[in-house]
Amino acid sequence: MKHDSDNIETTSKPKRGRTAIWIAVILALLLAGSITGGYYLSQDNDHTKAGLKDANSQILELQKENARLKIQLDTTKQSLFREKGIRQKLEHENDTLRTMFPLYITDMQIGNSDGSGKIVGAFGKDILAENSMFLMPRITYVGLKSGKCQLYVKLFDNEGNLVTGSNSPSGFSYVYKFDLELNEHTIQLSGWGGSDRGHFMPGVYRYEVWLGEMCLRQKYFVLK
Repeated sequence: MKHDSDNIETTSKPKRGRTAIWIAVILALLLAGSITGGYYLSQDNDHTKAGLKDANSQILELQKENARLKIQLDTTKQSLFREKGIRQKLEHENDTLRTMFPLYITDMQIGNSDGSGKIVGAFGKDILAENSMFLMPRITYVGLKSGKCQLYVKLFDNEGNLVTGSNSPSGFSYVYKFDLELNEHTIQLSGWGGSDRGHFMPGVYRYEVWLGEMCLRQKYFVLK
């Protein structure tokens, strides 16, 4: 019996040895896998950190660009606000000027009228004193504002005296009322004189056209 027991113990030892070897191999493989996994995990962690760093850098650049664009936007808004204020101021000043001076006269010529409005000769041509009747001004104006308008007219004779009548406004020969239109127009004002030929003496005469306290135009002309 003793002999058989010895044989059993001898044959079981190699089995335990092989088991231990397999266990060691498995542990080694697990350890290697753990080490490899840790290595790749470390690599992934480094890549993640690098990616986060790049992302933070990009975010910082975007924040800087956003701040720069905000400054530009604020500057543009301020410029537009200033320009709007300047434009409104200019428009207000232009409205004020148009109210004060709704027109300006670019030309004035004198004609000799027979009283019916018909011109004897032509505007701007020489007028003979012996044929003179009604001295009629013709003006070309540029309207800056439409509406009712009245011009005050002064006629000075060959001696420099203001010509007036019983219905003349103070300091003027007469007043002429008309509908002012925008842009350029030519109109004839009222004539002054008489229907008899030779109404005026030879000499240098002068017409003045006033708007309020402003003389818009004057014209010297000669009756020969």
